[in-house]
Amino acid sequence: MYSKGVLFLIFIGLSSVFAQPVDAVIAVLDNNIILRSELENQVIYLKSSGQKDDGTLKCRTFEELLSNKLLLAKAQLDSLSVTEDQVESELNRRIENFIQYFGSIAKLEENYRKSMVELKSELKPEIRELLLIEQQKAKITEDVKITPKEVESYYASIPKDSLPYLPSEVILNHIVIIPPISDKNKQEAKAKLDDVRHQILHEKMKFAEMAKFHSMDGSAQQGGYLGEFTRGKMVPAFEEVVYNLREGEVSEVFETQFGYHIVQLHKRLGETVSASHILIKPYRDKNDELLAIERLKELTLLVKTDTITFEKVASKYSDDEETKDCGGCIMNPNTGEYRVPIDALDAELFFKVDKLKEGEISAPMELIMRDGTKAYHIVKLKRKYLPHTANLEEDYQKIHRAALELKKSEAIEKWFDTARRQVFIDVKYTECANAIKTWNQQE
Repeated sequence: MYSKGVLFLIFIGLSSVFAQPVDAVIAVLDNNIILRSELENQVIYLKSSGQKDDGTLKCRTFEELLSNKLLLAKAQLDSLSVTEDQVESELNRRIENFIQYFGSIAKLEENYRKSMVELKSELKPEIRELLLIEQQKAKITEDVKITPKEVESYYASIPKDSLPYLPSEVILNHIVIIPPISDKNKQEAKAKLDDVRHQILHEKMKFAEMAKFHSMDGSAQQGGYLGEFTRGKMVPAFEEVVYNLREGEVSEVFETQFGYHIVQLHKRLGETVSASHILIKPYRDKNDELLAIERLKELTLLVKTDTITFEKVASKYSDDEETKDCGGCIMNPNTGEYRVPIDALDAELFFKVDKLKEGEISAPMELIMRDGTKAYHIVKLKRKYLPHTANLEEDYQKIHRAALELKKSEAIEKWFDTARRQVFIDVKYTECANAIKTWNQQE
């Protein structure tokens, strides 16, 4: 039976790498089936990811697979759909996660004994199903709202000795300055890539081999291959070049915000292209870094001596496009809240922030941006919450979110009770009697 707080699991983990047991259909939900191998591989995957098995893991996993397949079946009956762009975006995000986990594209391909093209091809239909499932869940809960009175009632229902003890948290804003690159260093990077291009065109060097050796992009180990993409997936300056190439042609050296590129177009079909590129990033020397630090000192002085706020300075001058529109706010990536557990900060930032008083601004410190760019930033401690037992006054947003999630969970549970009677379900797996009891009762 579906229970509150249970995450829906779907194995987007390249299941074919595991040893395949003798296969059999163990459940049918409308036009969707669950294979014994699917269940066995999901269990292996969960165990390899650190899940403990108290003897119930297989049956819990089977129930979660049933839940997912029912959500998928209803999504199909309700004619829900996802776009190709949505599938590609999620596919690329997950591939990037896999690459980070294994350390490189080469190690990922070696582990799964498949090329990146094969991996993407296998993952794509599973990603499409996952997005349909998420869309169906969103549809079920789209009208679920919660009132302040319900939040208070939820809080009151929690036994006082069961209220969570929250760690120290902080609200931070920052201003980021990326060191400027000198013209000399830009010209050196461009000249290096001009030479690489010359070797490809005139010395018959292979583009992929040159990419592996010279490119400073994550695609280097894959020979610079970027896969298939459509307009809107790359930055405009990159797309302007690639969409004006002939198949097989190598571009001139051109610049984007990431550095200098050459790109080779492999194939174009309408607005869908496949291409490879080589990226050379200009070197930032110590003088460039000192300029960034001095700029941050100037901005700190501007806040301290003028009437302009730190947040307005961040909005106007910060180089961090992800945070400047909210005044340099640093979000908790797990919750989307502005309150961040202080022990979740990286070591350097932790020690700097721990010494600040509310309203104080740190000295400039190094920051590695998401794309690997080295930058510098100053951080303002807007507010600090000391460790405490959760309460409505200080933690209303957290309690509101927990109460809303519970209400959504109840809405989904109610939905399952109805949906199980609207979709053909035939559960053939008999090893989990308690888990399948509800699923076999469709009358």
